[in-house]
Amino acid sequence: MMKIFKLFLAGALLITSAFAQEDITAKRELAREVMSASQVNRMFDSMGPQLKQLILQQAPIPADATPEKKQKFEELLSKVMDLSMQETKTMLAKMDLIYAKVYTEPELRAMLAFFNSAEGQSMLAKQPQIMAQVMPLAQEMQRSMMPKIKKLVDEAKADLEQPSPKE
Repeated sequence: MMKIFKLFLAGALLITSAFAQEDITAKRELAREVMSASQVNRMFDSMGPQLKQLILQQAPIPADATPEKKQKFEELLSKVMDLSMQETKTMLAKMDLIYAKVYTEPELRAMLAFFNSAEGQSMLAKQPQIMAQVMPLAQEMQRSMMPKIKKLVDEAKADLEQPSPKE
């Protein structure tokens, strides 16, 4: 009797596992459709020039650099950008599973409907305008934060360098 129960339980687990696998496979396909409709890849591709500009602002080429050093820096920057974009695309290729795990099928269908609607397409078309206005704010925020962070770090260093009071 116990052997029959174990066989029944094993069969039930296999069937449940097969249905779960079919469900996640279908949800992953739906997630890929949502990602395609929401133009996730295109948004990341368009961020490349902005990222390059941000890197140049953080680590500018010295004005007195020789043409050879400028060229080497540009080559390095290009390689770093290519690597970053390649790794981002690798990460994006795995996001369908995350979407499939996090969102329900009705949520994915609603997202797909939205991104395929006129309103969704309008939102996507306006994203570059939004990013163009957000980037200067982010840069301003970073410039504002750096002295404050430096002050916090300097204060922490000073506290650590002070001898501990004797107990």
